[in-house]
Amino acid sequence: MEISYLPLGFVSTNTYFVTNEDALLIIDPAGESHKILDKIKSMNKPLKAILLTHAHFDHIAALDDVLNVYPVPVYMHKNEHDFLTNPAKNGSQKFQELGLPIITSQAKPQFINEGDIQLHGFDISVLYTPGHSPGSLSYVFKDFAVVGDTLFNNGIGRTDLYQGDLETLIDSIKDKLFELDETMPIYPGHGPSTTIENEFMNPFLNG
Repeated sequence: MEISYLPLGFVSTNTYFVTNEDALLIIDPAGESHKILDKIKSMNKPLKAILLTHAHFDHIAALDDVLNVYPVPVYMHKNEHDFLTNPAKNGSQKFQELGLPIITSQAKPQFINEGDIQLHGFDISVLYTPGHSPGSLSYVFKDFAVVGDTLFNNGIGRTDLYQGDLETLIDSIKDKLFELDETMPIYPGHGPSTTIENEFMNPFLNG
């Protein structure tokens, strides 16, 4: 199993490409859909599903463009069931003043909860990690985890968007992510990867 990524879109959001021997998953199609589509073609494996860590505008901006070419299932948490169509909730309305467009999606997602799932040969432990958003999910594979905007390399997600909550975010990190193996690579929604061990000294979690 391998993971790669492209930083894309308005705020360089990481779009992840996870492959096994037979299939490809995409996590958070962030923007610049032509780059995502080119990457899919270059990988020469069938795209089987799209996973969303959460449905903020910068994680879904290329979703419909990808689905128009590859009509695969989309998975996300039910607590953000209307974020795809509501720019006030997905955050894009807030940033209109900065010249960013309204972002919505017509995708019809399937909702998943915390627990173990299998998708096309991928064994994934889904963790419910709210705080940055009410339906944030982290996807734990055998050798790495993709955590969206819950935890960054020496940072944490913002909590000033719709239904964000700092105390809930801290609890998600400490009660869920910090229970993972200390050496596990962590791939966030923005910026470089890190490890659980490295984030034990995260300044936003330690005073």
